[in-house]
Amino acid sequence: MSHTRWKLSRDRRSGVGREPAEVVAEREQIRLALALGQLVYDRRVALDLTQAALAERLGMTVDDVEAVELGGMLPLTADLLVRLATALGVTVDLHVVADGQPTVVFAEHAA
Repeated sequence: MSHTRWKLSRDRRSGVGREPAEVVAEREQIRLALALGQLVYDRRVALDLTQAALAERLGMTVDDVEAVELGGMLPLTADLLVRLATALGVTVDLHVVADGQPTVVFAEHAA
């Protein structure tokens, strides 16, 4: 049995063993990319679009669309969000909060 991961309560309080800020930021980027990917997939399916059809609307390849849906399109850029909003007919709301997790939400355009 390995006890190398055990931490003393004084170490937890003092912050010993905390992740560096850049690791925390990268983890938040990954969470955001995964959330966006799920939104893109759900909207594409709701519109009854294939990955190829969405790729054509976006001016991307099918592999690029797959990467977006799997959360592998990093870094997320404003250009990508605008293109997705246009291609999927949605409004993209990105909420970035200091010391909190960023969120992304799609809202359908009103008819």
